[in-house]
Amino acid sequence: MPASIWKLNGANIYVSEYSEGSSPTIAELNPINSTDSVYHFIFTPDDTVDIGGYVVGSGYLGVLEAGVGSLVTFITDLKPAGITVLFQNIKATRVMSVCQLIDTTQSTLAPVYQVSCSLRK
Repeated sequence: MPASIWKLNGANIYVSEYSEGSSPTIAELNPINSTDSVYHFIFTPDDTVDIGGYVVGSGYLGVLEAGVGSLVTFITDLKPAGITVLFQNIKATRVMSVCQLIDTTQSTLAPVYQVSCSLRK
């Protein structure tokens, strides 16, 4: 069962999974074919946060989906003031249920979605 209620782009997520990862910045010099040109490539840091949980209601799911690809506010019990993150992607699967008792502010017939989101700090 979900452990925390967090907000992403203003929508409630009942979080059941959370993980973080980061990679260093790497500079790479690659010769282009056999010419004298060199292709310079700088990797940007890949500080990601992956969360999984449940969203109740199509309205909240729509709010989340509208935030994909943009900077959004992410509020957690770890960061109650919120932080700005790049919302990279979301995957949602509807949970087949007879009624929902997770969010008492919504109808017991509201749809429930299991979601996984990737964010970048």
